[in-house]
Amino acid sequence: MPTIKSIVLLLVLLAPASYTATKDPVFKNETSRLPLIIHSSNQDLNEAFNWAQEKALSYVQTGKRGPINAWENGAGTDTVNYLPSYWAGYPKRTAFYSRDFCHQLEGAHFLGLEDENFTMMKAFAASANSSKKWFPLWAINFDGSPYTIDYKSDSNFVREVPATFELVEKAYELYCWTGDDRYIQDPILWEFYEKSVSEFIELHDQQIPNGIAEGTGKGIFDGAASYNEQKDQPLIEAGDALASQYKAYLASAQFAQLKGDEKGFHEFSLKAEQLKNLFNETWGIQNTPLYNRGYVANGTPVDGWGKENSWFMPMKGITEFGSERTLNYLAFIDERLESKADIPDNIEAISYIPETFFLHHQNELGWKWLTYILEKLDQEHSYSSATGRNGDYPEVSYVLIRNVIIDLLGVKPNAAKNEVRTLSHLPTALEFLGVENITLGSSKLAVHHEGTTKSTLNYQTGTKPLTWNAEFLGTHPELLVNGKKVKAQTYQEEGVEKSSVVAQLSPGEEVTIQLLN
Repeated sequence: MPTIKSIVLLLVLLAPASYTATKDPVFKNETSRLPLIIHSSNQDLNEAFNWAQEKALSYVQTGKRGPINAWENGAGTDTVNYLPSYWAGYPKRTAFYSRDFCHQLEGAHFLGLEDENFTMMKAFAASANSSKKWFPLWAINFDGSPYTIDYKSDSNFVREVPATFELVEKAYELYCWTGDDRYIQDPILWEFYEKSVSEFIELHDQQIPNGIAEGTGKGIFDGAASYNEQKDQPLIEAGDALASQYKAYLASAQFAQLKGDEKGFHEFSLKAEQLKNLFNETWGIQNTPLYNRGYVANGTPVDGWGKENSWFMPMKGITEFGSERTLNYLAFIDERLESKADIPDNIEAISYIPETFFLHHQNELGWKWLTYILEKLDQEHSYSSATGRNGDYPEVSYVLIRNVIIDLLGVKPNAAKNEVRTLSHLPTALEFLGVENITLGSSKLAVHHEGTTKSTLNYQTGTKPLTWNAEFLGTHPELLVNGKKVKAQTYQEEGVEKSSVVAQLSPGEEVTIQLLN
């Protein structure tokens, strides 16, 4: 009978080659590690934000040496050099997980972890191949090798459909924040993007052929359709996977345009539009007053509560913004989360909820669930043997940083053009909120909102003019720019009326834009 030691050795020998980052160029940004400085009228938020920065940085593994394949019930093997990386998953497992990474990377960007983000993204991309039917690994050791708790062979490893698509979506988001051409030019990343929105879908669209990537309806080692790993219907197609596929199409369209491929841009824009129409005309609404969250193998739709495969649909924007059905579904999500029987046990699942509500301009509900998380930081995690307290789960600290800058301050980036949009999502409980040292490419910004009526941007450092599109909810023919009336643009977006003014700033300049009243 083989020993445990021999089995571990065999798994290592059979595993795919580790990813190495030694040949990757370093993204130069000399000011990227300046600490974020928060100012708000809520002291609890200030303290939590500062805690989150320190906590998130404590999980960085760059330049360290340590074991691989360690977990809560085993010390792991070897002592190896770690890649530029950070913990993304249970803190007693020496690995970064694709799902966690996708949710942490914006927070990591704000902390200056640009090369960690790129290295980890490329490690997942490099792990996808034809043998795995273009699924990336679910978890990777800090040295770039497969994390063997979740990987046994190319046909026996944990895989969940949404992760493939989220990696494409989030790679584009990182490009928007950094302007780092590696996300466009790197051949390993580019092959992954292309395969994820083509061959991957074709290989996993066999049981209900409709252009939607499927899982098996079985366990996570067989390929799950959804991130929801709790006992549920045996879904073949799931709302979180479909919504993530939609976002991957949109990202692929933008990537194509960045490479000058107008045909590709129009192709993937059309695919995104067609998938959204399919969802809102049949897949998502068949036989339900709200939304279906999946389908089983015989083609029967499944509605009701499915946690991730429920809230990912509005979170990714595949439901119609501002529609009665979407508003009712958001109310349904809030209602289910209020139920002790339905709210997830694990805090990291709930960490998606604030951004879901803020995206749909339901700021009070977004704030409600953000403060819920803050109140639970010191409680024991649902899987405490692998984590400790809720605040010890890495995703929580990284996502809090993201919640403040992206969700509350409403900052949207275009680093390649040195452009930024802002829209305050402050709830009534927050009189003001500002953050300094927000990184946009090689620029640093400070954004400050007073309620939802007054916004200030300070262009702290940079090398070229900055374009700021300051947005406000409502129809306002004019806005005040540094006290002077300026004609505003008005339009509808995300199901709401918006008004905006565009300002050009030089490095060191500050501009305040506000409503007339």
